[in-house]
Amino acid sequence: MSISVVSRKLLWGRAADRCSWPECRRPLSQDLARSAKAIILGEEAHIVAREKDGPRGESTLTTEERDEYDNLILLCSYDHTRIDKAPEEYTVEFLLETKANHESWVQETLGSEVDANEVRWGQIVDQLVAKLGLDTWASDVSPFFSGSPINLAVTTEERLRECALWIATRPWPQGRDRLKAVIVNIGLFLNELLNTFNEYAELQTGGHRRIYPAFYRIPRWDTELYNSLLVKYKGRRAYLSDLTLEITRYINLFGDLVREDLDPFFRQEVGHLTVIVEGQMPWEYGAHIPQFAQEDVESALGVQALAAFEEARSSRTPRFQW
Repeated sequence: MSISVVSRKLLWGRAADRCSWPECRRPLSQDLARSAKAIILGEEAHIVAREKDGPRGESTLTTEERDEYDNLILLCSYDHTRIDKAPEEYTVEFLLETKANHESWVQETLGSEVDANEVRWGQIVDQLVAKLGLDTWASDVSPFFSGSPINLAVTTEERLRECALWIATRPWPQGRDRLKAVIVNIGLFLNELLNTFNEYAELQTGGHRRIYPAFYRIPRWDTELYNSLLVKYKGRRAYLSDLTLEITRYINLFGDLVREDLDPFFRQEVGHLTVIVEGQMPWEYGAHIPQFAQEDVESALGVQALAAFEEARSSRTPRFQW
C-alpha cells in the first residue's frame, strides 16, 4: 500500500503546502523560474510509523490506516527527522495536536481551502487503481502473452467488467480533459477485450478461471474448416494480446498524466507497468514497458482510439515497438 492521491491532496491542501511545525511553517514547494515544474521540499511524515518497529509504531492501526490522511503530518525534512529521532518526546498525541493546530492556523491566517474538484479527481484516480488491480496487473494478464492457452481468473474478469461499467457511468469533475480521455479509453479497450475474450471463452473445471480454447480442434477432420478456424484462432489470439498491451500502454500514460497534473508522487515507488512476453524460442521471455511514443499521445487521447489502434496494428511490424 501507499499514500492515496486523496490523502495527499488533503494533507498538502489543509497544511497550505507549509511545514506544520509551529516555529517553522516554511513553504514546502517552490516554483522554478525557468520551467512549469516545482521543487517539492515537504515530507509526508507518519504519525504512527508505517512499520511497527518504526517511531511510534506500536498501534492498533492497520497497514492501510497508517497511510491515510489522519495519520500523516506535513513537515520539512529537518522537523521530520526531529520527531522521528525522539519519538518518546514527540508522541502520537503531541503530533495530532500539532497537526490540528497548524490546520486551524492555516484557516484563520491564510484562509486556504482544499480544492474540492482536485479531491474528486483524486478519488477517481484512487478508485481506478483499485478497480484495475494495478498491483497485480502484470500477473493477472500474463497468460495473454504466453504460449499456453489464454485464460483469466473469474474474479479478475468480473472486476474488470465492473471497472469498464464504472468508467462508462462516471459523472466527471471539471477540467483534466486529458486525464478523462485516457480513463475513458481504458474503459473502451477493456470492454473490447472482455467481449472478444468471451466470444469463445469457457469456464474451466472448478469454476475459478475462464480459458480461451483452441476452437480450431474439430472432432471430425475437415481440412478446409480446420485451416480456416486455425487462421481465425491465431488472429483472435493476437488481437487479444494486442488489446492487453494497448490497455497497459494507456495505464502507463494514465500514470504519467496523474504525476504531471495531479500528484507528482503517484506510484513513484512502483513505476511503470511491465509485461512479460514470451519470445520465439522456448523459455525465452522479455520484460517490456508498453508506452506511447510522444508523437502518438494526442491520437491516443482522441475519441477514435479504437480506430487508431486498428490502423496501427495493420501498419506496424512487429505489431508493437518497445
